[in-house]
Amino acid sequence: MLPHFFRHYDPFVSRYFIFDNGSADDSLDILEAHGRVMVHHFDVGGDSFVRVQQRLSDTVWRKSRGFADWVIVVDIDEFIFHPDLTAYLGRCRSAGVTAFRATGYEMVAERFPTGPELLVELITTGTRSAGHDKLCLFDPDALTDTRYAPGREGDAPKGRVQWPERPEMLLLHYKQLGLDYVLERSAELRRGLKEGDIEHGWGVQYLWSPEEIEQRWATLRAASGPVPGLGVLSDLPLGYEERVIAESGLFDDVWYRNAYPDVAEAGVDPLEHYCVYGWKEGRQPNPSFEPTAYLADHPEVAATGQNPFVHYLRSRRAVRALSASAAGEPPLSNPPEARSSATEILPAPSYGEIVSILGLDPLSATEPLLIEPAALLEVLRLCLRGVVVDEERYCRAYPDVAQAVADGSLASTRAHYIEHGYFEGRQPIPEEPG
Repeated sequence: MLPHFFRHYDPFVSRYFIFDNGSADDSLDILEAHGRVMVHHFDVGGDSFVRVQQRLSDTVWRKSRGFADWVIVVDIDEFIFHPDLTAYLGRCRSAGVTAFRATGYEMVAERFPTGPELLVELITTGTRSAGHDKLCLFDPDALTDTRYAPGREGDAPKGRVQWPERPEMLLLHYKQLGLDYVLERSAELRRGLKEGDIEHGWGVQYLWSPEEIEQRWATLRAASGPVPGLGVLSDLPLGYEERVIAESGLFDDVWYRNAYPDVAEAGVDPLEHYCVYGWKEGRQPNPSFEPTAYLADHPEVAATGQNPFVHYLRSRRAVRALSASAAGEPPLSNPPEARSSATEILPAPSYGEIVSILGLDPLSATEPLLIEPAALLEVLRLCLRGVVVDEERYCRAYPDVAQAVADGSLASTRAHYIEHGYFEGRQPIPEEPG
C-alpha cells in the first residue's frame, strides 16, 4: 500500500511523520528510501493498541504548530481526495476555515491493484461509509485539541474550529481490495489486538471467521457503485447526495424544523443538516419515511453505512413514480423546483441497485426468470441517466420538445429523452445537415 500512498500524497505533502509498530515486511525499506519521511517506532505497553493509537492521533500533530499550514491525520489506507485540493485549501483559508471532516467511502475492488497509476484513478467504486466521516485535515495553529474517539471514529475538536459551509472532501478507505487481501490484512491486524481492545469491542471485525469476512466483503461489493467525483463521475460535484434528495421533492424542510427544534434554533439549513448529520442520527427527512424500518428491511444498507433515504430514492423512486402515474397521480420525480438542475448527468446504477429494483437479493441473485415490466423500465431509465443529450441539437431536431420545455410542461430535454425520447427512437445527439 505504501507506494500507492506516496504517489497520492507526494504532490501536496512536504513532510511525513509515520509511526510504525514493528513492521516485518519491506515497509521500513520503502520508508527509509523516501526523502521526506521521518519514521517513529512505538510499542504497546498496556492492554490496548487502539488506545495507544488514539493518544498518538491526538498529540503527534502538535509539533507541526508554527511550521505547517495544514496537517493530515490518516492511516496508510486512507486517501483524502478533492479534484483540486491545493486550490480548495487556499479558498478555504481565505474564508477562515480551519478544519475539515471528510465524507467517507469504503472503496471496493475485485483484486489488489498493481501498476504506477494513482489509486484514485484505478479504483473508483465504493459505498458510503459514515464511519469514515473523520476529522482528517486541519490548521495545527487553530486547534488546541482534536479529542478523537477510539479508531478516530468521532471527534470533538477544541480551539478556533471553523468548518466549511458544506463537505467537499472525500476520505477514501482502500481496504476492501479483493477478498485475498482483506483476509491477509485481517490476520495481520488480529495479531495486534490486545485484551483491552477485545474487551471494548475495538477491532472486533478482525476476529471474524474467514466465512464472516467473505460475507462482509460480498455485501460491500454488491452495494458498491461509482463514487461521485471519481472515474466516470469525475464531473459530478461532491455534494451529489444532497442534490438527489433536493431534486426528489420529498424532503420536508418545514416539518424537519418543527420535528427537530435544535436544528431550528441553530439556524442551519435543514437539508444540509440532514445530509451531513441528521441521517446518521436516525432523523427522518419527512413524516412518512422511517429510516429504522427501512434499514431493517435492507440490512445491506445498514451494514455499509449508506444514507437510507438516498438509497431509497435511487433504487425505488422511479418505480413508485411509474405506479403513481398509472394510477393517474402526479409522479414523484422531477418536481418543478428541481428543473434547474435536471440536465445534470446522474450515475448509472450499480449491480446492487439493479437487482434490488428487480426484487432480488443482491448477494444471491442469479438471472431472474420473471421481471415486472415496470421494474425493467426503471432499470433501463436508470441506465439512460448516463447518456449525454445535446440540448441545442435535440431542440432543433425536435421542435415539439423545444416548445414543451419552453412552456414548462417538460423539465428538460434530458428528462424527455429518458422518459419518452429513447422509446420513440429519437437520438440524444441528432445529426444535422451539412
